[in-house]
Amino acid sequence: MASQSEEKDLIGSILSDDEIQLVPILYKRKKKLSLKSKEFNPEQHIKQDYIHNSNGSIISTGLGSQQKQRIFFHTQTSIEMYLFIYIQSIYRQSQLSNTLNQTTDLEFFGSANNYQSAFDSLEQLQLKQKVKKHLTVQPMEYQHTQFQFNSVQILEGKLQLSQKDLVNIIINNSKEQICGNQLINRKLQNVLDNNDRNQKRLIYCQVEKVCVKASKDMFGNYTVQKIFDVADYEQKYKLYSLLICHILELSKNQYACRVVQKMIEFVKDSHELIQSLIKTLYPHINQLLNDLNGNYVLLSCFEILDKSTLLFIIPQIEECITILSKQTYGCRLIQRVLELYPLEITQRILDILISIAYQLCYQEFGNYIIQYLLRSGPQKEKSLICQIIKENFEQLSSNKFGSNTVEKYLDLMGPSQIIKNLCTQSNNQFVFYNLSIHPFGNYVMKKVLISADPSVHYLISLLKQHPDLIQQIKNSEFGQRVGLILDTV
Repeated sequence: MASQSEEKDLIGSILSDDEIQLVPILYKRKKKLSLKSKEFNPEQHIKQDYIHNSNGSIISTGLGSQQKQRIFFHTQTSIEMYLFIYIQSIYRQSQLSNTLNQTTDLEFFGSANNYQSAFDSLEQLQLKQKVKKHLTVQPMEYQHTQFQFNSVQILEGKLQLSQKDLVNIIINNSKEQICGNQLINRKLQNVLDNNDRNQKRLIYCQVEKVCVKASKDMFGNYTVQKIFDVADYEQKYKLYSLLICHILELSKNQYACRVVQKMIEFVKDSHELIQSLIKTLYPHINQLLNDLNGNYVLLSCFEILDKSTLLFIIPQIEECITILSKQTYGCRLIQRVLELYPLEITQRILDILISIAYQLCYQEFGNYIIQYLLRSGPQKEKSLICQIIKENFEQLSSNKFGSNTVEKYLDLMGPSQIIKNLCTQSNNQFVFYNLSIHPFGNYVMKKVLISADPSVHYLISLLKQHPDLIQQIKNSEFGQRVGLILDTV
């Protein structure tokens, strides 16, 4: 930066002697108004990252503040330069109209007043710049029709609302607030758990308007379920009447099917309502049986309602038993029917299941039906399944889902019937060796060795005659645990 003497020389080359007399005044004023740039050291400021709020706005700190300081300093310097030129032009204009010798002290002081007003304007501009700088670091505000939430609350994921404010929001904008808003729905459920009947009524009136849409919403369905739990009978009945007309649409939806279950719980104590529900469901039974979420609704019917009212569903289950037995809720539905109804009603279903029992052993969900029949099925069907397992023992033991049926068979029947199968050879090797080193078969072998059946001693004695095989089993990845059990027996 130029020294004071150099600056005077530079100004002297531009201004006349009379104009130079004004320079000290301007210099002193400029010194008072400077930002003290020499004292500003950007390296002393801690660099911080930008903070993003939920509205995508950026609250600048650290480097942002430094940049704003620099911009402000250059802006101020430019203003002072233009002001200096402006004063110079005014002074020269006054020279043209009045000679320097005729200028009185009064006129000089009048010009000084003009300079003073110009400097006052500069100070006001600097003040505005400072105010603007401080305003930029204030948190952004999220605008709502009636309420304002600042960015601090949004960043923390919390909206500090009273129950009264929350209810007012729901009343003014029910659809947008109930559907798709997890926070609002949680707070609504908390309000519904309280004993304030007026607030419950206000919330119910708004949910009623969007009950179908809310039932299918990821978060809104919980609020509708809560109403079926805490509302009075008249409110439940009115909500049920609005939803029953959309029973198929709701039953096939992954969220609304839970609301339908609440509807089933609501009608279970009323014979008239049960009949109306069944009448509405009857034309759609086939569609519900073949839908993943619809299966869940029918399963809830068998678990909640009287079994005598659901006999009309049995024939339709028989028609699609093959598909149902391979589904998550379909296999549960079949098991529930077999548990509830006597043999004369379910015999047709049992015959179909036995005809496809071998395939069901390898199915992800069908193997649970086979396990149920081994545990609780009629003796005839149980014997037929045991025969299928013994004939296909090695193949089933080597399958992820088939090994589950074999283990259930060993739990119920013991290993005596399959010891001979283990001691036979397959692919030029003993079956027990093939299963011991298999990722799924090793579980079957462990189940056999830890059983207390006397027939296991025959297998162990055979194994001890082949120590090389035992060592190979211990050295294999999946046979290590089998080898540990062999050392303890």
